[in-house]
Amino acid sequence: MNNLHFYTTLQIGWLNAWMPAFAMVLMQFVYMAIYKEGGKRAVDTSWYTSKDKLNATMSTLLQNALLVLSLFAPLKIGTVWFLTGAVIFVLGFVFLVYAFRSYVTAPKSEYIKAGPYRWSRNPMYFFFTVGMIGACIASASLWMLLLMIPFVVFTHLIVLGEERYCEQTYGESYLAYKKKTPRYLLFF
Repeated sequence: MNNLHFYTTLQIGWLNAWMPAFAMVLMQFVYMAIYKEGGKRAVDTSWYTSKDKLNATMSTLLQNALLVLSLFAPLKIGTVWFLTGAVIFVLGFVFLVYAFRSYVTAPKSEYIKAGPYRWSRNPMYFFFTVGMIGACIASASLWMLLLMIPFVVFTHLIVLGEERYCEQTYGESYLAYKKKTPRYLLFF
């Protein structure tokens, strides 16, 4: 039972949470480099309102803080934390890759409704968050887990803005998709 508590020790090292955390981000950059048009679509913020810009800035700052903190959060290899976190991370990472591939290969003129977009209107955000939570658990880092809370809040606000944009851009078709497809997965 002694290894079931959260650790608050911070030390830089090779076997730290940066490995899974940076993998989540690096995968996205690789896809955007390979699929340039889809990558441009992914980073298009021309429609952002000032509120959307603030939410995106806060989410990005918090994501960067998580990445920096992950440099100092040792993975708890050999513990139930590591095993549980690793399973959650792998699931999040695999489905994030699937979601990103579906996104960057979709026609630019349509909203995406193939692949994991059949089960979730926002699978990239959802599975990125799942993967990062897995990294938090694998390192049993209370600091990272606490930082995930405002990150999730600001990311959710970005999602609300994107859904507003999709409603305005795609109209009734998107509204029908929205009625039958949960925002995040199965229940939200």
